[in-house]
Amino acid sequence: MEEDNIIAEKKEKIGYIQVLRNHDFFALWLGNLISVLGNDFHFIALLWLVNQLTKSTLSIGIVMTCTILPHILFGLFAGVFVDMWNRKTTMIVCDIIGAILVLLIPILYYNGLLQIWHLCVIAFLISFLNIFHDSANRSIIPNLVKPEELVTANSISEVSFQLTNIIGSALAGRLIFIIGSVNIFFIDSFTYLFSALMIFTIRFIGLQRDIRLEGVKDILARVWEGLKVIKTNSIILTLLIMMAIMNFALGPLNVLLPRLSEEILKAGSTGFGDIMASLSVGMLIGAYLIGKLGKRVPAGKSITLGILIAGLFFSIFALSKNIFNSLILVALFGFSFAAPKVYAISVIQNLVPDSIRGRIFSIQMWLASIMVPLSLLLSGWLGERVAPSWILFGCGLLMIVNGIYGYSVKKLREIKGV
Repeated sequence: MEEDNIIAEKKEKIGYIQVLRNHDFFALWLGNLISVLGNDFHFIALLWLVNQLTKSTLSIGIVMTCTILPHILFGLFAGVFVDMWNRKTTMIVCDIIGAILVLLIPILYYNGLLQIWHLCVIAFLISFLNIFHDSANRSIIPNLVKPEELVTANSISEVSFQLTNIIGSALAGRLIFIIGSVNIFFIDSFTYLFSALMIFTIRFIGLQRDIRLEGVKDILARVWEGLKVIKTNSIILTLLIMMAIMNFALGPLNVLLPRLSEEILKAGSTGFGDIMASLSVGMLIGAYLIGKLGKRVPAGKSITLGILIAGLFFSIFALSKNIFNSLILVALFGFSFAAPKVYAISVIQNLVPDSIRGRIFSIQMWLASIMVPLSLLLSGWLGERVAPSWILFGCGLLMIVNGIYGYSVKKLREIKGV
């Protein structure tokens, strides 16, 4: 009996090292880490290059729209193909094509051919590929790790994502200064190829389901299968609604934070950068702790109460008039929000059958892609009429209501380990 308890205790303690010793997950993680860093470089270099070429905020807006449109137009349907195709192969192909597309930018530039429409088309196509890559990426993780390692694996991914956010943005600005914005795309192209190479080394072969689609009706029917799973499972439905609301509530932060920092906190661009870094640091610490605690923390209450507490900190942050207090509050918000973010993904991965997982995650990302532009437009319009503090305060209240809504769903609230 005592030996059984010792074995059970060992199973509960799933560490980072143990999960990273899994060759398949390590290869996926390392590829993602370098690729995400490249994406940070790409985003900043693209905006800087458009500004250099056109000196037009309208052109920047058009290019940014081209990165959002594919998610809205095709995001709902991408999961159908991700569930049919071999997920490993899907990610490799997306990475290789992405590397070629990115490489076209400096090639066109140095041949004196680069125009703004080229950047729009390339941005659109890369975003289109990312829909398939990201859906396959999230869907394949449960195939690579043991069920009891799922939370730790997602925690590692989140920690890495926040680290690259902190490092990537600062490093990109300095690299642009040293080598120029166009040459950044050579580095970005390499990160795509590196990711493809790492994924190629994954030993898990995966499934390629022999399903034939004979037209739009078949595609819509398979999307409907995914929607039915969501509709009939109150936990998944609640989580997707909560995640969509959080995307909507967080959208205004990017639009309004520069004004908040300059007009209310009197901290200028330095304060803006410090607040974004502080948010990432809070998220990083929270995600790291979740990875250490794993199944010892009740997942359902961590998701619902985490969002509620995060909303409380966000509301107080919105009304702060002191930069030091704001940095602490936004870090506490990030820390509180890390648990809902990691656990929500883990719960969905655990509940959804492998054969339909791609569709569920593509639907989740499609909802997010709709919510963010809506909130950006609304906050931009309100920002001309209402002080940014009160808009962000309203977003914090929306998060609190969101947490209460999640807690009211008994099946979600009572989920223990993942």
